Amino acid sequence: MLKLNAQTLFYIISVVLLSFLVGCTSDKSIISQSDNELTIGIFWPPVWEQTNIEQYRIIKEANVDYIQNVLGSLLDSEERNIKMLELAEQCKLKMYVADPRVKGSEEDIKSMIETYRKFKAVSGYYIVDEPGIDGLEDAAMRYKAILSYAPDAIPYVNLFPHWAGPVADDYENKYVKRWIELCGKENMKYLSFDSYPFMDDGGFRDSHYLNLDIIRKVGLENNIKTSCYAQSVGIPGAYKRPSATDLRFSGWSSLAYGIKNIVWFTYWTPTNRGEVFTNAIIDSMGMKTALYESFKQINGEMKQLGKTLANLDAVAVYHVGNIPEGCPAVSDDFIFKPESLKGDFIVSHFINASGDEYVMIVNKSLSEAKSLSIRLNDKYKKVEVISPLTGDKEQIKLSSGNSLPLTLPPGDARLYHVR
Repeated sequence: MLKLNAQTLFYIISVVLLSFLVGCTSDKSIISQSDNELTIGIFWPPVWEQTNIEQYRIIKEANVDYIQNVLGSLLDSEERNIKMLELAEQCKLKMYVADPRVKGSEEDIKSMIETYRKFKAVSGYYIVDEPGIDGLEDAAMRYKAILSYAPDAIPYVNLFPHWAGPVADDYENKYVKRWIELCGKENMKYLSFDSYPFMDDGGFRDSHYLNLDIIRKVGLENNIKTSCYAQSVGIPGAYKRPSATDLRFSGWSSLAYGIKNIVWFTYWTPTNRGEVFTNAIIDSMGMKTALYESFKQINGEMKQLGKTLANLDAVAVYHVGNIPEGCPAVSDDFIFKPESLKGDFIVSHFINASGDEYVMIVNKSLSEAKSLSIRLNDKYKKVEVISPLTGDKEQIKLSSGNSLPLTLPPGDARLYHVR
């Protein structure tokens, strides 16, 4: 019989109760609801000279849902926002508008929203990237002002990672939770942050997992969906240019921590900035780089698994093999118990509003396929794997002893439904 720890037992009771409430009310603050969707965006879209239907079709073909415009991109004038929105509508894309009026008075914000209200492609409005602690109050004021005129829009603010100097002192309480307090958790559409783990010297920033876990826990505590920026470009001297495997790992590891919205940083290769960038998904001349097809593939697979993951909450995330500081190991009474392994893995426990349980396993190796032999807890008799190609469930025949052998390619993942 499965021994549930107090935290997991409390969560199961909570989600079952929430499921009942969803059926009785129209409360939209609950994360695990059937109309949720995993979304994929891009930061730094095509430059003005390449803002055309061909480039926008290439974005759509890469299984991207929306384009995030930003202030200071030379795309933030009214004329250019409108052109981008028109192209986005033609290609069935969404877009976050970036208009300098967002930094003005409340009347300016109202005027900005009225300008773009007629466009179906408007998903939200960019406010600021990486505000410091002193900037949270102003960002929250603008966040709420946007919602007062466009309740369905997503006001977009992205937070620093926990290791950044301005917010490193008590990151969770003085920065992340303070941001939620200022906005009001009932108003927040996403809790977003960035953290880029692939270092220019070939190293990996293990504290990346800790940041994902902080955002996961705070999001769950406040019923707020979570979002992150994933690394798809390099900055010489700081970050390496990711490989195709790195892209896969970025996507799957983010989803393993319950992320519901991934924004790739960057899509287009920025030029004439304060820092030098390597080629991203598209180079500075508008040509696909060698990463494009892998980018398209991982986005497509995430969208397929997203049909299931969008309605799941990551109630616990464990590590197997090498355990990074601050990360828990798999407990003896967990659904899947590793019997033998030849690598390092992330193992996530998901639950939906009906109490159905799922497990996601991610291979942390970025260079080798790794094997893991898992024994299913005796309480569970059936396992289904969710196909990353179709999103459908496929039943797995367990071997003797209720065991499930698994070999994962580098950076790859599997999502299981357990009964």
